[in-house]
Amino acid sequence: MSPVTVVGSVNRDFVLTVEDLPHPGETVLARRFVEGVGGKGANQAVAAARLGSRVRLVARVGADAAVILDALAAEGVDIDVVRSDERVTTGIAAVVVDDAGENTIVVNPGANAELGVDDLPGELVRSPGEIVVIQNEIAPEVVEQAVLRAREQGGVVVLTPAPARPLDARVLAAVDVLVPNRGELAALLGTEPPATVDQARDLLVRAALPCRAVVVTLGADGAVLKEAHSPDTLHIPAPSVDAVDTVGAGDTFCGALADALGRGTALPAAVARAVRAASHAATGLGAQTSMPYAAQLDVPAFTSAS
Repeated sequence: MSPVTVVGSVNRDFVLTVEDLPHPGETVLARRFVEGVGGKGANQAVAAARLGSRVRLVARVGADAAVILDALAAEGVDIDVVRSDERVTTGIAAVVVDDAGENTIVVNPGANAELGVDDLPGELVRSPGEIVVIQNEIAPEVVEQAVLRAREQGGVVVLTPAPARPLDARVLAAVDVLVPNRGELAALLGTEPPATVDQARDLLVRAALPCRAVVVTLGADGAVLKEAHSPDTLHIPAPSVDAVDTVGAGDTFCGALADALGRGTALPAAVARAVRAASHAATGLGAQTSMPYAAQLDVPAFTSAS
């Protein structure tokens, strides 16, 4: 089984639940407040670790992060190369979730903005085929160097282009699996977000992105996979669940995908397992609260195309 390295962000999450999301200028009272560990990097690392992967996190935190680091270590995440920066605080995310599971998020990057190229381990890939997971909550130059270094060293690169921003063609060409949601795919291509599964499939075929594969996450509609060697797309539907909070579901998807790929699982089956994991994550409040363990996903995976 190949190890997983995650390069990315760590946040303190402050989650408030409300009946309806506030409109501009409106004040509403929260029904519940939960504080936890978040940030796309930390979330993806925990998601993969809970499923049994050996996970290393490359990140920066502030001087206030002792509890966060303890929590990550307790999940089995290797934090030996997480740097503490005394000059700044750990990143903070304020999350408001309504009764329908929709959310708004405001992030103060804090120490995440200080993660630099020099913080990347020289051996980003410790063994051939190591899965390296990266996302855009860190500086563009760090994303670029992490992608290129991982590819040069024989890793399998999984990139989540979130938050959405332009990506150099050279970087995209070095990505093995690109994992955007509807909006991020649209931002990459300069078009409107696909509203349906068929629109997502059509957009992927026409886009011809230079990655080895693209997986578009579609929330309750599951995901659509397009591999570069095939003219066809594959739709993997999601199980029906009672969604409480979708924060962290996309990160759970990426962590589960990395875990499955590290086990040598074929990409379609890995995507199906990731869809199930993300659906499970949406059933609880907070980014990491409902991230599943392996035993909770040991059921037949989706294999049919639509």
